[in-house]
Amino acid sequence: MAKNLVPYRDYDPFREMDRMLGQMQSLIERPFGWTPPRTGWNMPAINLSEDELDLVVEAQVPGLSEDQIDVRVEGDRLTISGEYEDKHEEQADNRTWHVIEQSYGRFERSIRLPAEVKADKADASLDNGVLTIRLPKAEVSQAKKIAVKAKKLLKG
Repeated sequence: MAKNLVPYRDYDPFREMDRMLGQMQSLIERPFGWTPPRTGWNMPAINLSEDELDLVVEAQVPGLSEDQIDVRVEGDRLTISGEYEDKHEEQADNRTWHVIEQSYGRFERSIRLPAEVKADKADASLDNGVLTIRLPKAEVSQAKKIAVKAKKLLKG
């Protein structure tokens, strides 16, 4: 009657793997004061919307100035890139750092645009850490209905 019951085991291999990963991460962090990057650690968050005339992209790039950001449109791809500078070494003046969560380094984020745009008419502005890119849509050729004609077979 109790043959189908699974015995309780205190050992969980996934819990053990998680513990080992935590130990490895702490070994990496201690000697260098460095935390491995998380997924998307320095990728700007992006919102993409559209109206009848434009695509509008908003990207969060706090702390960057306009000369630290590069925006490019190639075909149906919008690429935003830039670089956050490491200011911790400049501010060393006898400080002991306990936590450094601000990421630094180069980033590049590309997204596929849902419509063709006029790249030469695009406009980008930066306000309070939000980069707003307005991309006018290209005129799309008008859809044309094509009549389908069936061939009639001769009965004979």
